[in-house]
Amino acid sequence: MTKTRRPTIVVAGAGLTGLCAAVSAREAGAHVVLLEKGSREDVGGNAAFSGGLFLFCYDGPDDLTSITEEFEPGMKADRIEAPPYTRQAYAAELMAMSDGQAEPRLVNALAERSLATVRWLAAKGVRFTFNRTLGAEVRDGVLHIPPGQVLTCTGEGMSRGFEVIRPLLAHAERVGVEIRWSTPLADVLRSDGRVTGVAIGDGGQTVPADAVVIATGGFQADRELRREYLGPQWESVRLRGTRLATGDGIQAALRAGADKAGTWSSCHSAAVDPTMPSPGSSEASPPFPLHGFWLGVLINRDGERFVDEGPGPWVKNYSRMGKAIMRQPGCEAFEIFDQRTAARVADEFAGAAVPLVAHTVPELAERIGVPVDRLTHTLETFNNACPPGNDISEDCGTDGITPPKSRWATPLDRPPFVAYPATAGLTFTFGGIRIDPDGRVLGTDGAPVTGLYAAGEAIGGLFYGDYPGGAALMRAAVFGRAAGHTAATETRPTPHLA
Repeated sequence: MTKTRRPTIVVAGAGLTGLCAAVSAREAGAHVVLLEKGSREDVGGNAAFSGGLFLFCYDGPDDLTSITEEFEPGMKADRIEAPPYTRQAYAAELMAMSDGQAEPRLVNALAERSLATVRWLAAKGVRFTFNRTLGAEVRDGVLHIPPGQVLTCTGEGMSRGFEVIRPLLAHAERVGVEIRWSTPLADVLRSDGRVTGVAIGDGGQTVPADAVVIATGGFQADRELRREYLGPQWESVRLRGTRLATGDGIQAALRAGADKAGTWSSCHSAAVDPTMPSPGSSEASPPFPLHGFWLGVLINRDGERFVDEGPGPWVKNYSRMGKAIMRQPGCEAFEIFDQRTAARVADEFAGAAVPLVAHTVPELAERIGVPVDRLTHTLETFNNACPPGNDISEDCGTDGITPPKSRWATPLDRPPFVAYPATAGLTFTFGGIRIDPDGRVLGTDGAPVTGLYAAGEAIGGLFYGDYPGGAALMRAAVFGRAAGHTAATETRPTPHLA
């Protein structure tokens, strides 16, 4: 009697990408070995430190309520109005934010598979909720939802991303994924043109495999790689995410014949509270992102504005603010607000950050350590360029100043003023491995590297100058799931006699 053994798939990295790949490969019938560089306390990668936001396509309220009927306080209503967020809109938004450089096949795959993947996550125990910070609001008993960015994971603050990881890890263990903690990937092994396994630890031990999925994240936690690709000013930048993403998997894939993709000189970097340390475990809080910039102004050490704070919804622009701050003297800035918006910022966008408060502009300048005359001139110029009226409106932009504030432009003239010191917090890098939409790693000749797959922050080709919030976790889940499934189904089993 002839039996067919199950293929063995090694997945490197137990973040959202790796967990999705491992579960997907297990569902496809493979024996799965999941390697994690850190201990169990490090499970989750960058996703554990995220806000748990997923950007996906939907046709209307029924698609949303098929995923969850949970609501954050103040969001439940008698009825939901949610215009469709189409595949075409998703793809167009991602292409626009990458300045047309994103790989169209990856963009289209992300959009087309997004809804099904969120439902797949929900079926694994991930809980989602309608949230209150991204433009949705209740009016006259109706929850009005703008297209996109409508659901997050349940939980609190910027650590709610761990609530994606917790149920996925439990599910992976329940279905028989073999997890090896404190087991870093050292290299990908090949023979006769195909992957045969991995070397682990210091390289002295090996794990045989029919296929390998690289899900080890970017290279943002490696000082030398940051210096080489992002520039010398990034060498000592504060990390918002995992300290374990040092590019090991990317480098191993390149040695195995993978091609590079994407922009290696760019990254996701938000404005963060400089008083909070980088996280030490996956349940720890990361430096809180100061996303209230769009309700005020950003000022550098010289007392001058340096960026358009309001080109669109904050969730479309927050990942570029850290890069803007890195170009300023001392790589630091201050977010300044008056009493029109200070309470909302403190409630929704500042976490535990403690602002500096002043009753006059000269006092504010002294408190934050910038030239009084420059800050006074900057705020007077800004106020004069704002349209008249007291309303805070998305449609209001400044007139005649550089840089402009293209939306939400309202004078800062209601003391006391508050200022939040801000620095850049590096989340992940944009450059990585080239893949096709099903997670196959592609070589420099454009052909697949047999037996090698990749997904998540280890890949390039999707994000360039910026990306819409929620697309990063969606990318991890969509392509992690795809890579695991493809690896398991393409691996040819070996028949043997019983």
